[in-house]
Amino acid sequence: MKNLPIYDVLDEIKTILNSNSKLIVEAPPGAGKSTVFPISLLDELCLEDKMIIMLEPRRVAARMVAIQMAKLLGEEVGQTVGYQVKMESCYSKQTKLLVVTEAILVRKLQSDQALEDVAMVIFDEFHERSIHTDLSLALCLQVQELLRDDLKLLIMSATLDSRELKNLLGDVPVVTSQGKIYDVENIYLEANIKQPDYKSINTLLLNTTLKAIKEDEGDILVFLAGAGEIQKLQISLEESLKDKDIEILPLYSNLSKEKQDKAVTKSNKRKIILSTNIAQTSLTIEGVKVVIDSGLEKVSVYNNSNAMNHLELCFISNDSAIQRAGRAGRLSNGKCYKLWHKSKILQDTSKAEILRTDLSSFFLDLALWGYEDIKEFKFLDYPSKVVEDSTNLVLKELQMLNEDNQISTLGKKALTLGLHPRLAFMILRANELGFAYEASLLSAMLSEKDIFKNMSSNSDIYSRFLHLYEKDFDSVYINKFQATNILKQAEFFYNKLKSIETINKKVKEIDEESLSILLLLAYPDRLAKQRGKNDNRYKLSNGKGAILNQEDSLFNEEFLVIANLNAQNKDSYINQALKISLQTIEKEFESYIKKKESITYNKENKKFDIKEHYYFYELELYSRAISNEAKHDFSKLILELIKKEGLELLTWSKKAIELQNRVNFINENMNSEFPLFTNEALLKSVDIWLEPYLQNITTVKELEALDMYSILLGIIPWEKQQLLDTLAPSGILVPSGSNIKIDYSNPKNPILAVKIQEMFGLNITPKILNNSIALQIHLLSPALRPIQITNDLKSFWENSYDEVRKELFSKYKKHYWPINPFEAVATNKTKKNMGQRID
Repeated sequence: MKNLPIYDVLDEIKTILNSNSKLIVEAPPGAGKSTVFPISLLDELCLEDKMIIMLEPRRVAARMVAIQMAKLLGEEVGQTVGYQVKMESCYSKQTKLLVVTEAILVRKLQSDQALEDVAMVIFDEFHERSIHTDLSLALCLQVQELLRDDLKLLIMSATLDSRELKNLLGDVPVVTSQGKIYDVENIYLEANIKQPDYKSINTLLLNTTLKAIKEDEGDILVFLAGAGEIQKLQISLEESLKDKDIEILPLYSNLSKEKQDKAVTKSNKRKIILSTNIAQTSLTIEGVKVVIDSGLEKVSVYNNSNAMNHLELCFISNDSAIQRAGRAGRLSNGKCYKLWHKSKILQDTSKAEILRTDLSSFFLDLALWGYEDIKEFKFLDYPSKVVEDSTNLVLKELQMLNEDNQISTLGKKALTLGLHPRLAFMILRANELGFAYEASLLSAMLSEKDIFKNMSSNSDIYSRFLHLYEKDFDSVYINKFQATNILKQAEFFYNKLKSIETINKKVKEIDEESLSILLLLAYPDRLAKQRGKNDNRYKLSNGKGAILNQEDSLFNEEFLVIANLNAQNKDSYINQALKISLQTIEKEFESYIKKKESITYNKENKKFDIKEHYYFYELELYSRAISNEAKHDFSKLILELIKKEGLELLTWSKKAIELQNRVNFINENMNSEFPLFTNEALLKSVDIWLEPYLQNITTVKELEALDMYSILLGIIPWEKQQLLDTLAPSGILVPSGSNIKIDYSNPKNPILAVKIQEMFGLNITPKILNNSIALQIHLLSPALRPIQITNDLKSFWENSYDEVRKELFSKYKKHYWPINPFEAVATNKTKKNMGQRID
């Protein structure tokens, strides 16, 4: 151990810590920073009645690092070195170095903001950037700045960008351990081998592992995306290696402590360890000389639009690849098979949790700490304002924040329970109903992986709950360890509840309907209604869609409460749910249900049809027709109907349409202060201009009788009405003496459609809008058919009229067709009526 690289910089670190309150340490995997370094500080700091807290991002790593440090001191864990993780701890009054997961530190900070019993906080593997790591550092920095300038903060990582941290922390010393004792040979996928996909990766992993067994020495550590992938490869390896004396050991967070210990401790047999990211950092697994890296991981991503988490299978970052490969070179030279091409470009770092995870507990913790603006805290990344506002809205709906975003008594209790606010709310409300333990058990179920093995076609939570509630685990399709672990968690939550509230006595035994009430308390936005009989599609109360397997035992249940689904942008697959009756929803969740009236226009019968709709959030539970004789806010209903159906429901006279077009023409062609009269603008402002005229409207006939011309004219101020006729006159006087209407239907091109003989003698094209826009002249035959379109009347008379005249003369001999249109008398009459003759 004396040749570990960390020893080369220990003296420098100790010297710096004597005069600095913050320090950044960069050290490669296997340097000894997680074990040798922390215990070397025990004699350097004047701890007296204080201790060192070291944060590890993973429970297994926290426990194993503590055990290793205790071993280096020649002690049992729990003496000088101890650990504290979720539902498990091992420390005593002697403990001076406590290894914890980050959520534990947040709770310590919230109970004692000054951290009076802590001399130093060490953030190990900071690059993993869990939400608790970021929050713990931000809170510790405030403590250091405002309450404890003697509190020392040490940030360590193997793949850390110290420049970003220095920007956050200021001028902080950085110590880098350059040494790397052992080399790791990286072997990439050969160019002629196609990059495997999710389906083919198992075959490649199997073949690579079998190759490594033959060609390489030492134990093999295989990194896979998740527990399901581990189990699949384990079955394949056990079949292929059944004649060999090799241990095939899984390693993931939901395994028992005994199985985890067996995977990471030294063995006399050769081992193949199949692991998730749990073995990526901090752990040194003796005997491992070969790493096989699938390059894949499953990341929890929160979809803010539907308030749901989902797992994404994605490629690891370059930082993660370095960490994984480093496991092969901890105690000797090693080899890493990277199952991707060398040319593949990886992201530098993984996306921090604060940018991709559910922040409900995070913002509740900030509210308990006390703040007005999140920028009061120092974070490397800040969530968007949209995420912050939507998260706080959920917390308000759960009654955990008040309108000023200050934490409520219920919110404080929720944090004490250490659960997601939704589940904490369920437990606290369930206690009022006499189902405190049942809610604790349901929360534990929802917080952990499924107890059923390979039961993807059965989403029913109640069947799982009964097995747990009755401790009935003797079945081949139940994961007994998982079930036992859930019961322990349920007892843990229940005891936490007993420490903050009096438990209300149970009034009856839990049944399926009661359990669905508890679940809907936690997830009111996930009430689902079947779209139609025998349809496997559901609509949720958050406005999203979901799909249920048609073979599922819950198929054809009208209403479901969904606890877990594979969240997609459109329709998500339901994984876990409970059925619930409409009667129960109406009885137990009356305050969630809102009534809304709607009106439709029955064109066939020329009447209004009115309905009452009952909504649970955005989900319509049902609707029913109601009598028109009842008292209704007709003006509001009609306005909503017009917004839905459009302005066509109103009676638009020719005069009203002409007025609308004239105003649109002015607005289109000049900067004016006329009101906007486009259909879109009128529809948008319909509440303002139409509502005063709807006060006594109760029938379709009365609505159709509204004078839209007068209503539109009333919108235009008096002075603008006078200007309207000047800028956009409704008609124009032509040489024949007729007043011809101008067509403004195209606001960019006003049209004057007029008989050609009514324009004789006029050689200048008429203009409007302060003489700025020429009318487009549509010259018509006596039969009112267009014969010529022109924007230049003079040019037409000079160049085209002669040919047009000949054609008109041959067709309309009774009409007046002069040779010289410039000097001719305009008329709208025939030759006979004019008393004239054309030779």
